[in-house]
Amino acid sequence: MKLHDRDFEDLEVEDLETVRRRVDRKKRIKKKRKQSIPVAVPVAAVFIILLSIVIFSFGGNAVEALTGFKVNTDLTACFGEIGEGEAGMILNDEYETEIRAYIKDGKTYIPYDYVKEHLNDWFYRDENEGLILYTTPEGTKRMENGECAEEFDGKFCISTDLVMEYTDLEYGDHTKEEVPYITIKNTWGSYSSATVKKHTALRVFGDKKSDVLSALEEEDKVRVLDPGTEWTKVRTENGIMGFVVSKDLDEYEELSEAAPGNVQEMVFPCKTFNRRISLGWHQVMGDAGNDTVYDILKNDTAVNVLGPTWYSLSDGSGSMKDISSASYVEAAHKAEKQVWAVIDNFNVEGFDADNDTHEVLSYTSKREKLINDLIVSVKECGADGINVDFEELSSDTGQHFAQFIKELSVACHDNGLVVSVDNYVPEAYSKHYHREVQGKVCDFCVIMGYDEHHAGSSEAGPVASLDFVERGIENTLKDVDAAKVVNGVPFFTRIWETKNGVITDSKALGMKEASDTLKSHGVTPSWDDGAGCNYGEYEANGSVFKVWLEDEESLNAKLGIMENQNLAGVAFWKLGLESREVWDDIEAYLANG
Repeated sequence: MKLHDRDFEDLEVEDLETVRRRVDRKKRIKKKRKQSIPVAVPVAAVFIILLSIVIFSFGGNAVEALTGFKVNTDLTACFGEIGEGEAGMILNDEYETEIRAYIKDGKTYIPYDYVKEHLNDWFYRDENEGLILYTTPEGTKRMENGECAEEFDGKFCISTDLVMEYTDLEYGDHTKEEVPYITIKNTWGSYSSATVKKHTALRVFGDKKSDVLSALEEEDKVRVLDPGTEWTKVRTENGIMGFVVSKDLDEYEELSEAAPGNVQEMVFPCKTFNRRISLGWHQVMGDAGNDTVYDILKNDTAVNVLGPTWYSLSDGSGSMKDISSASYVEAAHKAEKQVWAVIDNFNVEGFDADNDTHEVLSYTSKREKLINDLIVSVKECGADGINVDFEELSSDTGQHFAQFIKELSVACHDNGLVVSVDNYVPEAYSKHYHREVQGKVCDFCVIMGYDEHHAGSSEAGPVASLDFVERGIENTLKDVDAAKVVNGVPFFTRIWETKNGVITDSKALGMKEASDTLKSHGVTPSWDDGAGCNYGEYEANGSVFKVWLEDEESLNAKLGIMENQNLAGVAFWKLGLESREVWDDIEAYLANG
């Protein structure tokens, strides 16, 4: 019902005015309420409306408008350009910018040289016969190039499947991504982990202006690579690395990791002695020389292993000279001594120790021939093992020599034979003899701990000073367990002839002959602490002759070093040059083992 003026006709003026004011006030309140009636609009609808406005206003930059960043680069910012059929590589939290993996028929391949250097150096490539070899205690697996190897951009590559078959590593295949890449991890230990606090950016560099690689979401886990006050370098679960604002991370924790164990460690069998080894090299130059074994045995020396020089490489096909003797072995065994037949590469005229040895060892078929012939001959004569004495090898031959030693060791152990290898003292020039390989597959590694100063030296000096011997042993022990190390010592002395301080001649003499030479010139030698041996000199015919004697005293000092290092034993070059007195010290050394 509405009120009209006639409704107020019976009221007094004052009352009338009061009623009108009340009515007017009610009208104003009603109007105001009508204008402010709430509309029930869902929150989601409001968000959609706002998002639509943002998208309409900013177009493709909508994410940036809402979050403050956008993904504006890809992994080429880290790898460099990735070509057709290529994939980037990440190794142990490092982007490889110079090396590429390759993709063919759904398989990935890695450059062989890269595999050898960073992942597994046990692989061997025979370029001559187109083979990839991998030697285990059970034997050598051979694969032809087409099975597991391809060439890309002039680089020889092997498949990641083959690498993983023999290598304990973690591998991630992301070759289906817009920018294809693979991840490889083969180092283990402790590391830091953190949790992402909120939606944030992973950037190429630690700078707000740096390009964004990807978005990190709340609760994402990242590996902390390099923590910083403002920026922290991290790695995501898919292997991508970049920088995130440090304050966007929390819940740090220290974790540890170990190799996945998907490949068993190779353990090659090893023959051991129940006593210290005393190996006497016996130089035998022909069939008739084998009879001299009876003279050695008659002297009843403290030698428990004889090493006759029976085999020598003779040509580039893998053939060898063979003067082995079953009667020699029979006599040695009766005297309770083992025989380790020596094979060398320098005792056949016309055979080049460097080039011809390389020719033999770089062909799988030639190595196989040599090993088979050697095993057959050693078994026929009844010897107990093989001692390899390959000298003057070039660095190019080193990888082939290492493969030969692997294959020979497996063959020897399959046939119950001991295998040992002679080595120069560890120096830069002999690194390619791969003592680390010998230490893994051989029974014994022998140090030729002499010729510190040799016939071609530019200055006179001892054949084997104590420092030289000690350094050779200590450096060998970096690659080979002491239980496999035999140190070779000289039974000879070198006499140096000099004029005005310049070497004019030198010759090697046996222990007794060198000592008698000093005596004949009225010289009584005195101990040289620096060299660890007795020294004497004399003048004759206008020349000065210098002599650092190898004798009972110098040998005893060397045996003391071997005792301290608890080596497997001692070897001597060569039998027949020693003085009788040295055997008492050698017997004492053997008795302590």
